[in-house]
Amino acid sequence: MKKVSIFLLSSLLYISLLAQEPGHEISVKFEGYQDSIVYLGCYFGDKLSIADTSKTHKGEFIFEGPGPLKQGVYFLVSIYKQKLFEFLIGDDQHFKIEADLHGLPDGVQFKGSDENDRFYRYLDYNKENYDRIKQIQAKLKSLPPGHDSIALLTAETDRINQESIDYKLKIIETYPHSISSVLFNIMREPEVPDFFLDNGRQDSISAYLYYRNHYWEYVDFADDRFLRTPVFHRKLERYMRDVIPRHPDSIINEIDVMIEKTLDNSEMQNYLLWYFTNTYETSKVMGYDKIFVHMVDQYFTQQSYDWLHPTVQQNMIIRVNQLRNVLLGAYAPALVMADTGNQFISLRELSAEYIIILFWSSTCGECKQEVKTLNEFYKDTDIDIKIFAVNTDTTFSKWKDYISKHQLDWVHVNGNVSLTGDYHNIYDIYSTPVIYVLDSQKAIIAKRLTAEKIPAIIERHKKGKTY
Repeated sequence: MKKVSIFLLSSLLYISLLAQEPGHEISVKFEGYQDSIVYLGCYFGDKLSIADTSKTHKGEFIFEGPGPLKQGVYFLVSIYKQKLFEFLIGDDQHFKIEADLHGLPDGVQFKGSDENDRFYRYLDYNKENYDRIKQIQAKLKSLPPGHDSIALLTAETDRINQESIDYKLKIIETYPHSISSVLFNIMREPEVPDFFLDNGRQDSISAYLYYRNHYWEYVDFADDRFLRTPVFHRKLERYMRDVIPRHPDSIINEIDVMIEKTLDNSEMQNYLLWYFTNTYETSKVMGYDKIFVHMVDQYFTQQSYDWLHPTVQQNMIIRVNQLRNVLLGAYAPALVMADTGNQFISLRELSAEYIIILFWSSTCGECKQEVKTLNEFYKDTDIDIKIFAVNTDTTFSKWKDYISKHQLDWVHVNGNVSLTGDYHNIYDIYSTPVIYVLDSQKAIIAKRLTAEKIPAIIERHKKGKTY
């Protein structure tokens, strides 16, 4: 039995698993279980949560309460955090389970739960098909290329797969509102028709667009039950990572479409708000902070939520206001700082095809490597570039000595002597080194990158490409 870690939901998601009438009672009898405690676990997005705990009573474990459990895929967990087996909780929440732990999953029997009878019949059917396909694949591997049997065995595999699809579709058709149908619907993939160009070649772009537009065809975002399956979050991650374009504007559009389909203050809406905000606040992908800014502006500036502490929400707004002026495409905020001769120099006065802002310290090991790489590029390139290097340290003599020793023929300014305020807040500097790349109009075209990536960034920009 596979060990799994059981995570409690984040404090942002402390939504109760219990509602009101008509109640639930699930009793479990084990063969081969020696401990006196067993846990009832459930899925919620990408989390595993404990919903209830039961102590043995005359050889039985009973989970009961005055309200119904939220419908979804549940599982039993041993005291050693071993997931024992899964089952479904739908409309029928008064049933019995008898399980022989030495014969799982075949050793699980249900009394009073048509939902789980169907589910376990499917699991048996699916296992039979899986074993058949494994045998066919073994035969295929043993055959030489071009053998007559390859086509027949491949066709047999396709037939078994189609039978499995038809089996699930029949359950969906017969029991459309069941938790089984929720699970099977979220597992469904769009059936992409053949698209052809005028020359007879396959039209891969049309096929992709069809797949993308029908990806969520069988998922109802107004139905919170989809969240309580082990499949929804994986499907969501794959869509955001592999299906849609990775441009921030495309991602923002998709997020808004999804949230628009949810019900106000539903579990699904709250989960998506939390997931997207957290994901793109902490993303290391350049430009994705624009998504985080959008999330806060669109959903958290005017609206409060029971699951979000007001202090946390206010900190999110403050953070977004720091990021807003240094998003890709924004014009770089003004910097006016004293140079090595204590004369004030303005970033706005610099004129070049590209301007690089470097926040660094002469006592920082990583900064020294970036300075070396940047200076080599600066000396070798034919591109019109100026470097506005902001010292973040207070050891002024070491700063000046380092500039002289390494012949850094740049514009050097002292970040600690400024007429434009604290650069930490203005440019979101919480560590060094940090590099920004500006175009001739001083619009930000790249940021928080290593010096070795600057040539490729500039080359990309020259070709009219953006992040």
